[in-house]
Amino acid sequence: MKRSNDKLRFLYIIFLTVCAVIIVNVGVTTLMKIHLRSMTSLDDYVNSVSNVDETIFASRGMILDTNGQVLAQDVQTYDIICYLDKDRLSSGNTPAYVDNPSFAANALAPILGMDASDIYTILTSNDGLYQVELGAYGRNLSEEQKNEIEAIDGLHGIDFRISYTRYYPYNGDISPQLVGFAKSDDTGKLVGQLGIEAYLNDELSGTDGTHSYQQDKHGYVLPGMYEETVDAVNGYDVYLTLDVSIQEALNTCLQTTMDYKGASRAWGAVVEVKTGKILAWGQIPSYNPNNITSEDTQVNFGSQLAYEPGSVMKSIIYSAAMDLGVYDGDTEFNSGPFCYDADAKRTYSSNALGCIYNVSLLDWGNIPLDYGLIYSSNVATATLLSQYVGQENYKKYLEEYHLYQCVNTDGIDEIPGYTNYGLSPVDSITATYGQGSSTTMLQLLQAYTAIFGNGEMLKPYLIDKIVDPNTGSIVYQGRKTVVSNPISSTTAKRMQDLLRRVVAEPDGTCRHYAAKTVQVMGKTGTGEIPEDGGYSLNQNIISCMLGFPYEDPQYIVYYAYVSAENLYYNYDIKPVPDLIDRIALLEGLAIEEGSVETYTYMDTYEMPSLLSSTYDEALNTMSDMNVQIIRVGDGNNVTGQYPEAGSTIHTDEKIFIQTDSVNIEVPDFSGWTRKEIVSYWSISHIPITIDGYGVAYEQSISPKTVYDGSTELIVKLKDIQSVAEEEPADDSSADTTSAE
Repeated sequence: MKRSNDKLRFLYIIFLTVCAVIIVNVGVTTLMKIHLRSMTSLDDYVNSVSNVDETIFASRGMILDTNGQVLAQDVQTYDIICYLDKDRLSSGNTPAYVDNPSFAANALAPILGMDASDIYTILTSNDGLYQVELGAYGRNLSEEQKNEIEAIDGLHGIDFRISYTRYYPYNGDISPQLVGFAKSDDTGKLVGQLGIEAYLNDELSGTDGTHSYQQDKHGYVLPGMYEETVDAVNGYDVYLTLDVSIQEALNTCLQTTMDYKGASRAWGAVVEVKTGKILAWGQIPSYNPNNITSEDTQVNFGSQLAYEPGSVMKSIIYSAAMDLGVYDGDTEFNSGPFCYDADAKRTYSSNALGCIYNVSLLDWGNIPLDYGLIYSSNVATATLLSQYVGQENYKKYLEEYHLYQCVNTDGIDEIPGYTNYGLSPVDSITATYGQGSSTTMLQLLQAYTAIFGNGEMLKPYLIDKIVDPNTGSIVYQGRKTVVSNPISSTTAKRMQDLLRRVVAEPDGTCRHYAAKTVQVMGKTGTGEIPEDGGYSLNQNIISCMLGFPYEDPQYIVYYAYVSAENLYYNYDIKPVPDLIDRIALLEGLAIEEGSVETYTYMDTYEMPSLLSSTYDEALNTMSDMNVQIIRVGDGNNVTGQYPEAGSTIHTDEKIFIQTDSVNIEVPDFSGWTRKEIVSYWSISHIPITIDGYGVAYEQSISPKTVYDGSTELIVKLKDIQSVAEEEPADDSSADTTSAE
């Protein structure tokens, strides 16, 4: 027993001795950098080892549409690395560093799109650095670029690091204003810049990992050296409410409008009535997030452009009157000029502050209030405010509809609207038909969810759900949000009935938006564009707000474009009914074609050549075309025509036929536009002085008078912003008539 204890004691002493030697050796090695057994200095070796901490970027989450179509995803790319250290170990006789900077610079420049001199400067002005990169041009290289560089014979010291760039498969066709874009920062990490990419940048980015290790001065990791890896956690996937199929249909509608109408810009959206989901959102001009070239194209017209919406606002005053219980659609009102006093009440006194007119000075006499909306009468909404709703009540409804306020939904960048309501009588009246106050498309869409729905106003939203791809769990679920209840469900149904008539009635201003496969409700609008303290004389915003199907509203379509002034704003707009038909077919809402009451779109024709024919022959040639023939002179033979042969002409367009006669009767210019008067002037050669803008309402020579040149022919035009014939008592209260 004693012998066993002695043996254990001996082993224990040996163990302690070994531990002491190791501790001393490590201590001396660590502190003095000397290996005790060999007395070798370890300075060179220790100095040749470096600690490296690398970031492992998490994969950015995908952005997808509501059906799982990828709208944005990461794509593997490559960052170029140039080794400069001449001590870097070579493989055989091949240098492992950039041994010929001039050759390398000239070889890389055309592939990277850089100047060779810039590359050469980077390669030669960084003495002492182990390696360098080539900046933004050297990042996110494609597989093709990588292969091309690797194939360069004689190029040494070049390597690549895997990186990622953001790729948008639809090249910006799927609402880049909402999706946004991401690009690499100085560290190579993808960072959201606009839209959902920026709003949900943290969720999409995930959590980066790290790779920490030791390497020698040649960049090699030797066995036994320290190395630790913390894996990255990939970002969340974001599903949007956008529907690629509906978005593509909207894009086609907008592009066709741009091409056919000569528009300078167009925008629109599709929203689900019962939830507020934004199914499509587009504009032209736009941008391609894969190739961003202009900051100007990044303005979101639907939420960052506030404008006078025009007559789509008339639904608000009509719904207010119905909701207050003061509306009877059969009650007649005088649709003639509405002159007003200081209380915004109608007056027939010569001391009126000003007057409101319908578009083109139209006057239908006494008509029912229902037809005030069907015909889009400005006088009708002025009458509703003055006699039925009252200014204070209407103000409350504007507030309940949250007009002129930001919607604040899902990170969509927006601006508030602006209103002058209540500042003066004319400001209050014009707010009933969308003039003098500005809104955005997003605000209007929110308001119409109540009108086309059940009275509940829903916040439009974009984020359908956010999913953790690592677990498959849903971390956020979008849902409908009731913002307010501006009107009752009964009022909403009455408004839907009336807005259906605006489309279905033969003289309804929205009749040309009727679709073939589904019954549509709607309201048109023509807003004017402020310019130099007044309004543009040749540019308007033409828009419509449509809901369908009428029997059970599911979708709202808003559509707008900017174009030169003409008489055919809401004619020949077939792209919009085509959009509605496409949505109805996609969503299984279409009913048998022919069962929906439709009205003929404005026809277009090719202008024939009438020269060398008689006037009667010319009339016969034009007999199948629904146009207005204006005879210039009373001769028998045609000597001139306007428009020229081959031109496209439209329903109700004025066609001027000149005959071989010197006796020319002055026509009745009432209601003619400046363009039509100038056209007549050019073919008749009668000198005409045109005073004003808009439509003609007065001429110095009576109609049917033979022009003899003894009296100057003056035609006065009254612009829709011009003052009334009576001089206003207050110069700040200009007489106003919305374009529509």
